[in-house]
Amino acid sequence: MVEARQRTKRAAFTLIELLVVISIIALLISILLPAMSGARRTAQRVACMATMREIGVGGTEYATDDSNGWMPGAPAGSYLLNEPSAFGPQVQVWDWMGQLASQWNMGLYQPSQGDIDGVARRFNELRSSKSFLCAANKFLSTHFGGPDAGAGRMVSYNMTRYQTFQGVEAGGIAGVTTVPAGHNEQIPLNWKPAVDRVGQPSRKIFCGDGSRFANTTTAPDYDLSVAASFGGAFTDAGAHSTLSRSWDRSWANGFTTGFDARFYAYRHATAEPPAGAAANVFKANFVFWDGHVETLGDLDSSNPFLWLPQGTVLNTSGTWPDTINTFGLGSEVVIGS
Repeated sequence: MVEARQRTKRAAFTLIELLVVISIIALLISILLPAMSGARRTAQRVACMATMREIGVGGTEYATDDSNGWMPGAPAGSYLLNEPSAFGPQVQVWDWMGQLASQWNMGLYQPSQGDIDGVARRFNELRSSKSFLCAANKFLSTHFGGPDAGAGRMVSYNMTRYQTFQGVEAGGIAGVTTVPAGHNEQIPLNWKPAVDRVGQPSRKIFCGDGSRFANTTTAPDYDLSVAASFGGAFTDAGAHSTLSRSWDRSWANGFTTGFDARFYAYRHATAEPPAGAAANVFKANFVFWDGHVETLGDLDSSNPFLWLPQGTVLNTSGTWPDTINTFGLGSEVVIGS
């Protein structure tokens, strides 16, 4: 009996030994957690890039095979343009995702005319579908206008409205089919939203990680009105513009009120950046019209030549200051190919 008790006593941990083991485990966790977080974020970035490659191929196929050259999401080419409410593949005139989903025969719900609840249902299916969802997008978007689809995943990817506007001298619907007066981006008068006119496809962004509609003081929301102005739920000014509500770079330019909105769209840095981090610490994925995908820092992505159709005249009074300095822009710039 004595011998058994002695063996039991020798097998027990002392308090000091237990504390040493706990300290070692805590140290290992502190070392491994950042690496595990970085690996997870890298995996999300790679998954997002794969999704965007498919989107890039789909967008080009849509333009070349199904729409006589027109880009998806161009309001002037939408069957909904003069309709009082949405129905069918698109949930509004800017909806390029709905057009690709129809092309891909994804089997999503398609509302008939007058089915407002069905429009909300299709919107929820689109924004939560793996075909259009960034793996790092954990943000919710709430209702602002049009059919109410409730709170749900923020639309992951946004186009630029200046490629989808139609360039005409007069007529159309200002802010929906044409650029309204007073905007800094004056696209060519003969511009048609067509891939073969945009410029060099490998240097023009089709869409990218976005956060429509969000800025430093407004959390993401959506306007699902059939002809919502200035990009609706899917499209926005490019990352060069101080008017952007998908790629708000205020905090990179010293305007540090509210929330650093780069967290919404620029969600692919290897490690979580601190609020107010230097330009290009925040990163996002962008797919170009030739189908390739690039991960760009927030400053690099703000190059207006990547966003605007060739021949556009840009008044840089509405361009981010660090963009002007980095890319050597004058007060007025003619966008090349």
